[in-house]
Amino acid sequence: MKIKMIYLAAGNSRRFGNNKLYHEIAGRPMFLYGLDVLEQVLKETENTVLTVVTVYEEIRKEVLTRKDIWKDRMEVVDSPDSEKGISCSIRAGLTGTAADYYLFCVADQPWILTETILELIRETTEKHCPGGWVQWNDISGNPTIFSKELLPQLLALDGDTGGKSILRKQKNICVVQAKQAAEIKDIDVPFGSEEG
Repeated sequence: MKIKMIYLAAGNSRRFGNNKLYHEIAGRPMFLYGLDVLEQVLKETENTVLTVVTVYEEIRKEVLTRKDIWKDRMEVVDSPDSEKGISCSIRAGLTGTAADYYLFCVADQPWILTETILELIRETTEKHCPGGWVQWNDISGNPTIFSKELLPQLLALDGDTGGKSILRKQKNICVVQAKQAAEIKDIDVPFGSEEG
């Protein structure tokens, strides 16, 4: 069972006012937190690969540094049309390596936990679900995961429409509860007291 994790790090941060992926949380750029978690998933799983989608040079350089260790299990791809909406970044991430399941993480959720992603992968694949997501109480969020049967629908997404619109139409979706509310919190505006 091959899992392709796709890290979406190409957003334009319109509401944030500047590039939020470089915004520092406890002295580190926000994008590093999710990247570290996905790298830990690579360490704890087999037959799992990671594709990072970005348009930013600092993120590209960081991934290429880590690729020295992971070789063909990690790659970075460009998303030149990302300003047209998340669907463009999704399509960019789906190029190249084929998989049985595709897991999407967003780079503005710095508090997602490795164990939550591992649980989502395990529960979805073992139960042969068409896909799934992480939620807190009744609020659905990211990461999301999709079986290869949903690939044509993912590729057909348009504008700023994400993949949850596809999952909501499926039966037997896997839902994994986050360990804490912060895991599914998107950072869309500058913050102060929310750090940590």
